[in-house]
Amino acid sequence: MRRVKKTAYYSWLIGSMPKGCELCVRGRKLVLFVTGLCPRNCYYCPLSDTKKNLDVTFANEWKTSSDEEIITEARLCSSRGAGITGGDPLVRLKRTLHYIKLLKSEFDDFHIHLYTSLKLLTKARLRLLYNAGLDEIRVHPKLEDDGDWQRIRLLSEFKWDKGIEIPVIPGMEKETRQLIDYAEGKVGFINLNELEIADNNASKLLEQGFVPKDRSSYAVKGSHQMAMRLMRYLRGKSLNNHYCTARLKDRVQLASRIKLRARSVAQRFDRITPEGTLIRGVIYASNAKPGFSYHKNLTRLRPDEKKRILKDLKDLKTMLSREYRIRPELLVLDNDKPRLLTSPGLVEKLSARIKQDGFCPAIVEEYPTKDAMEVEVEFV
Repeated sequence: MRRVKKTAYYSWLIGSMPKGCELCVRGRKLVLFVTGLCPRNCYYCPLSDTKKNLDVTFANEWKTSSDEEIITEARLCSSRGAGITGGDPLVRLKRTLHYIKLLKSEFDDFHIHLYTSLKLLTKARLRLLYNAGLDEIRVHPKLEDDGDWQRIRLLSEFKWDKGIEIPVIPGMEKETRQLIDYAEGKVGFINLNELEIADNNASKLLEQGFVPKDRSSYAVKGSHQMAMRLMRYLRGKSLNNHYCTARLKDRVQLASRIKLRARSVAQRFDRITPEGTLIRGVIYASNAKPGFSYHKNLTRLRPDEKKRILKDLKDLKTMLSREYRIRPELLVLDNDKPRLLTSPGLVEKLSARIKQDGFCPAIVEEYPTKDAMEVEVEFV
């Protein structure tokens, strides 16, 4: 009987970990979201309302519109591989194939795994994915309907790593064990994910009576206990098994990737916290400062409004540089948000002067991601 081992990543393992997971827990995987379109409509779907059923592409937190942006994000995060996900990437097969070839040609020894449902799986599509260079494929069978399970056999036609990845849904233990029995000998691994309640309109978990396991977690009560029972069952099987907890995703996977990106994007005046967030001084225009619906309001800025704000900030940068002999590299114009970035010490020192010109100085802690999501904003 095989042993269940606890890893250093808040997860449990039987046998060996898939290569995709090995890179993921170290923060070395680019999350390439190909499309929000999907042939299924799962009641536990975790997709946000900005992705669900929308034909959009994201590289990590960056909503991308070009190959160059995807390559840039991979470099900024020091990625050594990518996990291609959705929606279902097979809905946009041509796009998915393009991205696999793009990343394989741009980076050496770059591992790519892909998630898909069984709904669109055919031998012809799998051959295209394999020939494009896909290293690992993970399928998500529907537990309550085994009609498509026979398609799992198609994965064995090609020499890649193949497995199943599913959420652990309390109340579906019998069906999950049946899937494990069916998968034996057909795939190399099965990944179990602790079920989480998503803050979106698609998830119907709360309506169906599922509750969080505690006040500080989105993980569903009972999911972890069921996963441990399934692992005991899997000890008698030949499948490799990795149980990924909600804690791993937040404290390890995301945290490790954020720390890597922070090293790449931090300005010389930024302070990187142990968690990988950035503490910096920020100067905002009065009509584009953090507050209620800040990020939504930024997307609603008309091009002419944003252009005017950037011009005003650029003029302020010129004035401050001249009056206080500040080196240009210590005042950086952020074209995305829009705002001026500088050191916390400088905004504190020049707070009165900045306000006199109608701007809002602040000390900000934020993530080093493309969306620069704020953790804390303190106006000074």
